[in-house]
Parts: sequence; structure tokens; C-alpha cells
Amino acid sequence: MAQSITNIDDERLIEWINQGTRRIFFLAPGVSGRVANAIADAWKRLGSDAVTVILDIDPEVCRLGYGTMEGLKTVKIASHQWGTGLCHQSGVRIGLLIVDEISIVFSPTPLLVEAGSTQPERPNAIYLGEVPKSVAVAAGLGANPHRDREIGLDLVSTTQMGKVEADLASNPPARFDLVRKVRVFHSLFQFVELEMTGCFLSKKKVRIPSELLGLAKDPETRQMLHANFDLVGKTDLKAQVNGVDVTEDTLRARKSEMVRKFLIPLKGYGSVVLKSNKVELEKAVERLRQDVTGFQKQITGTLSKRMEKNLKSLTKALAPTVARQLPEMFVKYLGPKPKRESVEKLLEQEIRSAFGRPESLLEEMRVTMVFKDITYESLKDEAFLQVASAAMPHIPALHEEYEVVKARELIERE
Repeated sequence: MAQSITNIDDERLIEWINQGTRRIFFLAPGVSGRVANAIADAWKRLGSDAVTVILDIDPEVCRLGYGTMEGLKTVKIASHQWGTGLCHQSGVRIGLLIVDEISIVFSPTPLLVEAGSTQPERPNAIYLGEVPKSVAVAAGLGANPHRDREIGLDLVSTTQMGKVEADLASNPPARFDLVRKVRVFHSLFQFVELEMTGCFLSKKKVRIPSELLGLAKDPETRQMLHANFDLVGKTDLKAQVNGVDVTEDTLRARKSEMVRKFLIPLKGYGSVVLKSNKVELEKAVERLRQDVTGFQKQITGTLSKRMEKNLKSLTKALAPTVARQLPEMFVKYLGPKPKRESVEKLLEQEIRSAFGRPESLLEEMRVTMVFKDITYESLKDEAFLQVASAAMPHIPALHEEYEVVKARELIERE
């Protein structure tokens, strides 16, 4: 006698189907090639009216791993050969097998999520024994099957099968062992891109147009001359956020501390963060954003004064040279012999244009963080797996997943 709560897989489904002597009823999302072959043999053995098959022929069923296109085609061809039909029930996600006078309800395994099991301590089925009358009627196995049947009322046409096959050809199911590996890796860590931009004003430089330097008359030579000027210079810009001083140096140190504390570099691929540390990283980044926002708001006036002071200093330094060797643009607007005041005024306008507005500099200040999941392609890349394993040697699941895949391959070979 069968155990009431048990485990059922393709092997046991095939055993039960092969034992049928009077009728077979099979309801499931999809069907594998091997189970489909057993169903085809049952039609041959028992006759067309004795076997009923109801599946969900949505191509997504195959992509989830509930069945295969091979199994679907085998059942469709066999049903046509024996003068009956394959039935469709949209969205079905349970399994029901009725063989003669016994019935089994089971939960099909989506191979996209897990590999399935044959272990009795991992049950996925209930052996009901005698078919409950209400179930038999709903399945069309009662006295008035055409009137009472409640499920699988649509016959699958050849046109529908062609559409399913074309859909799966253009977007085929992935290798389920690798997809499951993606799921495991995804639960452990993610790529992260953390950037703080526009905050280091002391490094900002402005390019001085070469014609203002008066160092070369030849246009080609002038194009090759470059000179940069520190826009702000060594700065003591400071703000107070939540009672704490914030400067360029404290912002730089805060970001460096986050990188050291949370981010794991994978050479050649970027940095990752453990999912278990993600919440704390997000909190730290939010505090850094608050510091940057406070710094940004409070230094506006000081930055404007500093830039204006540097603008005046640079204008004064360049004015004598520009006055002696007037650039063509100055001659165009001021004539060949302009007044010194006019030269300095136009020079200041040119330098101010090169400096830009303080508001524009402040708008560039931001902290960005972008998370990216591990891709399917990465998990096929042995170089990536080696780098990830070397960088995170103390994460056992990373290595356990290798063992699972290797074990599956070994079983399949045997």
C-alpha cells in the first residue's frame, strides 16, 4: 500500500501510468519527455477513450521548468494518432494522476526554482487511494462526462502548438542549474557603483584661453598651448551638519570609510556588497548625502566670494600681457588701440565665462549609488567565479553551489 503523504517524481509517475489497466487521467502544468512517452504507450495499450491529458500549453510553463516542448509535442502527436485530443487548462499549477481506481494529488516541481527531490522526507504528493466522487465528476470520469466535466475543456489545435514552439524557439528556457545558481548568488551579494562627484572644489581647474596668455602668435602653435588655473585653490570651505564640521577632507574620509567597511573589490569587474550589509550601507550613504547637502547649502556665499576674488586676481595678472598683444577678438570688439579699462573689462568677461557660475558648481555635488544583480553571463564566466571565490573565501554558499552543480552533472552522467 502506498504511503499517504509521499514524494513523487517522473520515475514514480511513469511507474503508476504503466500500471494502468482501465483508465489514465493526467492533469499538470506540463509534462517531461519521459512521462509523455509513458502516456503515449498508455494510449496504445488502453485505447483513445481511456486516457485523458490536460496541460497548460503556455510557453512560460516550459521556461519555468514544469515541462518541456519535447513532452508537449509527444503527447500532442500521440493524441492525434489515437484519434483523441490534448486538452488545455490555463494557469493550472497542481498535478492530479488517476490510474484505474486510485488517485494521487501532487505539486509539480518548477526546475527554474529547485532541482526536485526523491526523498520521502521532502513530500510533494498525497496518495488519496479511491478517487473522491466529486473529483471524478469534475475530471469528466463520472456517468455524464461531457456534461459534468469542469476542467480542460479546450482542445489544443495544431496552430496553437506551432505558436508555442515558435515562442520557445525565439525565447528558449535557460539551463535551470545555472539559473538556480543566479538565484543563490543574487541572495548573497550585488554589484554596487558608489560615486561622490563635484565635492572636491580645491581640485577644480579652469582652462585659460591660449590667446589671453600672449605666448604665441601662430594659430597652430596657440592651439597646442594650454594653461589651467585653480578655480578655488586650497580651500577652507566648511559647513556644520548636525553639530559636526563638514569639509572636503571629512567627505573624502567618510566615503573612503564606507568603501573600506562595506565594498568588496572584484578585480576587473567592480565592487560588490553582501546583501546582509546592504541596509547598513544604504544608511551610511544617506548620512553622506546629508553631509553633502549641508555642505552644498552653507558654502554658497563663501564660494561665490572666493571665485570672485580669484577672478579679479587673474584679470589683473593677465591684463598687461593682453593689452600689449591684443587678441584678434579684442581688436574686433574694441579696435586696434583700446583703452586699458576697456581691455580689462572685456578680459574679465572672458575669464568669468571660463570660470562659470558658482551655482553650476554646487549643482554638480551629489552622491549616487546603483545596485546591479549578478547576470546569467557572469555565472558562465569561469574567470569571474574564480575572482569572486578568491575575494570572498569565507562565504560557504559560494562553494556549496559549485558542489551542487557538479553533483547534478555527475548524477546525469551516471
